[in-house]
Amino acid sequence: MKFANWTIVVVFVLALAGLARGQSNSLVENRILGHLKNLEKWSAYGGSSDYDKLEAENAALKKQIMGFAGKSGTLSYGFPKLQGKMFIATSADRKLRVYSWDRETGGTMHDFESVYQYRGRSGKVHTWTASRDDESAGTFCTQVFGFPSANGTIYLTASTFIGSTSLSGQSIDVVRIDGDKLNTTGKLIRTSEGLTNSISFSYDFFSVVDHPERPIKLVFFDAGKKEFRFPVVIEDDKTPQGRVTKKFITYRFNGKYFVKVG
Repeated sequence: MKFANWTIVVVFVLALAGLARGQSNSLVENRILGHLKNLEKWSAYGGSSDYDKLEAENAALKKQIMGFAGKSGTLSYGFPKLQGKMFIATSADRKLRVYSWDRETGGTMHDFESVYQYRGRSGKVHTWTASRDDESAGTFCTQVFGFPSANGTIYLTASTFIGSTSLSGQSIDVVRIDGDKLNTTGKLIRTSEGLTNSISFSYDFFSVVDHPERPIKLVFFDAGKKEFRFPVVIEDDKTPQGRVTKKFITYRFNGKYFVKVG
C-alpha cells in the first residue's frame, strides 16, 4: 500500500509539472503575441507608424524569444496562437527550430529577423541569432530539413527574401550542431565556383503567383536520396527579374558534399 501511495504521489507531481510547463509555454506565447500586435500597430505599412517604438518592440521581442527558447520544453511546443503571425520552422527530429518575424520596418522590401533554437550534444537547449546588418534586409525561414551522416546530422534551412512587390528570392543553407555550438558556415555544397554553405536564387514573384501555398515553396528535399532541388530561373524580356520554370537543379549528398546531379 505504501508503495502504491508513493506511486500515486509521483504521478500526481509529474502531472502538475507538465501542467505548469504547459501554462508557462502558453504565457510566453501570449507575451510574444502581444509584441507582434504592437509591431503591427506601429508598422511602417500602417497609418500610425512609429520607427522608435518599432525598434524598441523588435528588441523586446527578440529578447523574449532568446530568453524562453533556452528552456527545453519550448523546443517541441506548437505555439498554436502564433500560426499566421510569425514563421516557426522545426526539423523532423525536433532538435532545430527557427523563429522568424517581419520587423515591420521596411517598405516594398521587407525586413525580417530570426532566432535559432537547438538542442546540443549535452542535451541542453541553446539559442543563436546572426548579427544584424541594418543596411540589408533579412530572410524568413520556412522549412528545416535534416538527415543523418557519418559526421552527425546535417540540416538544411530554406528561407525566403522579399525584395519588392515583384522581386523575391529563396536560399538553401547548411546548418550543423557541433557539440553545443551552432555551425552555420560549414561549406558542404560543391558548385562550379567552389565550396559554399549556401545557394540562393531570385525570381519574379508574379511568375509563381498562381501557387496556392503561402509562403511559396520552391525548395524541395528528398530524405531517402539525401538531395535537394530548386527550380531553374530564366531571365527574359518579359520577366527580367527571373521566371520560374518547371525544370529543376538537383544536388545530392555523396557522403562528403552536396554535388550537382541534375
